[in-house]
Formats: sequence, C-alpha cells, structure tokens
Amino acid sequence: MSDFPNGSPENGGDAHAGPGAGKAEEALRARVRQQEATGMLSLSALSGTGLPDLLNLVAETVASVLSVEFCEVLELLPDGDRLLLRAGVGWREGRVGEATVGTNLESQAGYTLISRGPVVVEDLRTEGRFRGPPLLREHGAVSGISTTIRIGEHFYGVIGAHTARKRSFTDDEVLFLQEVADVVGAAIERLRDESDVRELLGERTELAAVAERRFEFLTEANALLSTSTDYGTVLATAVRLAVPAVADWCFVDVVEDSGGAVERFTVARSEPGDESLTRELQSRYPLDPNTQHGTPGVLRTGRPELIPDVDDAVIRETVRDRANLEMLQSLDPKSYMCVPLRVGGRTLGAMGFVSSDAGRRYGEEDLALAEGLAYSAAVAIDNARHHVSEAELARELVQRARQDQRTAAPLGR
Repeated sequence: MSDFPNGSPENGGDAHAGPGAGKAEEALRARVRQQEATGMLSLSALSGTGLPDLLNLVAETVASVLSVEFCEVLELLPDGDRLLLRAGVGWREGRVGEATVGTNLESQAGYTLISRGPVVVEDLRTEGRFRGPPLLREHGAVSGISTTIRIGEHFYGVIGAHTARKRSFTDDEVLFLQEVADVVGAAIERLRDESDVRELLGERTELAAVAERRFEFLTEANALLSTSTDYGTVLATAVRLAVPAVADWCFVDVVEDSGGAVERFTVARSEPGDESLTRELQSRYPLDPNTQHGTPGVLRTGRPELIPDVDDAVIRETVRDRANLEMLQSLDPKSYMCVPLRVGGRTLGAMGFVSSDAGRRYGEEDLALAEGLAYSAAVAIDNARHHVSEAELARELVQRARQDQRTAAPLGR
C-alpha cells in the first residue's frame, strides 16, 4: 500500500496533501489492521485452537488493536441473571474466571443484551441508560464499547473493550468488535461436537430460550419507559407492561420518606371490572407496616419476595378481619412476587405481581424478569427526576397517590 494518500507523486498524487487526507489514510490503515486481526483470529479458530485459548487470544487482540487497557469476554450463565468474566485483559488478579456482572440494566453488558448491541459509552460516570457495574468502576473504566456474541439464535455472551480515559470510538472500531464477536460465535458453533460445548448448546438451550424471552420483554419495556419524563407515567407504564404478560394484576407501592407511610400508587388488572374491588381493598385496608409479606416485608429486608403457591395460610397472615379475607380470596391469588423499586440510593417502594392462573406459578426466572422491569422503571425515574432528591420524589408520589388513586389499563386494551 502506498504511503501517499492519493498514490505516488509519479501517479499524480500530492505528497503534501492536507490534514484531512492524512486522517483518511490513518483511518484506512487502522481498518486494514482491524481486518488483518480478524483474519488472524479466524485462522486460529479454524486451526483447532481450544475455546479457552481462543478467548484469551481474542481479548489480547482486541485490547491491542483498539488501544484499550481492558477487554472482556463475558459468558451468559445458565440462569440468565449473571455474566461471567470468562477471558480478559487488564483486570486485577483473580477476576478472570470469577467475577460476574448483572444482566438487565445492572451493567453495560446487560444493557447490550437487551438492546442487542452494539453499545458505545463515552463516559460511564454520566451514563443514564444503565448502571456501571462494580467490575468497571473498580478499575476506573470510563469509555467503552460492547456487543453480543451469538451462537445461532441464542446468546453466548458479550465482548467489550474499555479504557480509563475518555474517548470516542469510531464506526470502524465498533464494526471490528462486531466482526470479532462473529468469529467467536462461529468458532463455538464449529466446536459443537466437543463435550463442553455440547453441554453449553444442548442442556442449556431451554434456559437460554427463557433468558432470550426475558431480554426481549425488557427491550420493549426499557424503550417505552425511557421515553417518559413524568414519574407517574413511568410507574403506570410499568404495571401496564406487566399485565397480562407477567401477571394478572400488578401494583406499585411508594413509601414516604418521613413517617414511612406506604401508599398504593397505581395498579393494573387483566380483567375489566376488577378495578372497583381493588380500589375498595386499598381504601378500606391501608397497608400494615408490620405485615410479614408484600411491600412492608420487602421494604424491611430490601430483598425480593417470591411465593410460588399462595394458600389460605399466606392470605390469612396479611388480612385484618373476615371481610378483608373474603375480598382477597375473591381476587383468587395463586402465585405472588414482590420486588423493591430502588431509585438512586434509596428504596422508593415496591412492585407486586400476582397470578390468578393456576397454570402460572412464579419461579426464579419470573422473579428475574420482575426485578428487571422494576430496575428499568427505576432507571427511567432516576433519569427523569433531574435535580429532585429521592426524598422529594417519594413525597411527591405519595401525595399524588393520595389525591388520585389510579387504576391503569393494561397495554393494548
């Protein structure tokens, strides 16, 4: 390749071309280097390099070509809730093979799965689409790019490159990372007959499919929730998304900073006509802060609650009198889960999900989806509140709940 942007002087090129031509040639050289690196990785994969060695080579190559301090190859674990740092460059000793990051909006990698990638971050410190995971923050990562690694129709995981200095990434650099991800996915596909990969692609197929459905749901939820700048609209949209996809009825409770008063802000029901019963229940029987289950329990512990089978014993633990018991029984709850709603550094309230369908019993996968929806709502609220503190936000929502106890119709109705 000629060292002159427009060819040699003998061929009419200008040896003194301007800075724009110099930048163009620099970009061309970088692209050629990226293509050469991708070709080298493809040859390594075809030559029979084992998966662990290939992933290590991938991380080293990406870090070198993109001139970044950190590169990671993250494998989506079977439960779909965490990604394991399978290979990487630049991380502290002991992190590779041990460190994990969350999915949903708990990390850049999780957001990459939801958005289907690629994701470019110029400054993690001011990022509002997702939370910066401890792994990146403890290493001082500021800017980065990431994209998904797919095996056929399923996710294997995420590949990312990060730097501790603020910088922009070019379209060519993003394309390079995608090409490398394709090489990794194709290599794993070719290794399908090896025992470790057969287990990965065989026994985990059903789990992977469940995780895929969760990511698809959260992709839609995140897109809808992020468009609103009103706190109430965010919460109303969240419960409408849940019904009937996740629950037969869903509610959001918010807690006031002073005094700890809990108010039901919004509720959605799948069956028309249930709204009056729901409103009567919440007006006649305000939440008891000492109740073991539901929002009070979640607020006390800070942990989600999952009750796969709701029986009379569970219901009786939450009621105050016979009329209260009969009202709850008429709603026919079969399965229940409740997750905290954390905004900024504070637990603002909780989201509850109830199934009245005997064929739908909640499990850990459902709980992960519920937590993902609550997390998406919390991020949207956090982005919309601007300079309003968590305490001021809580007081405003409680006040609005008292003035306007609303029932949200499910989306599509």
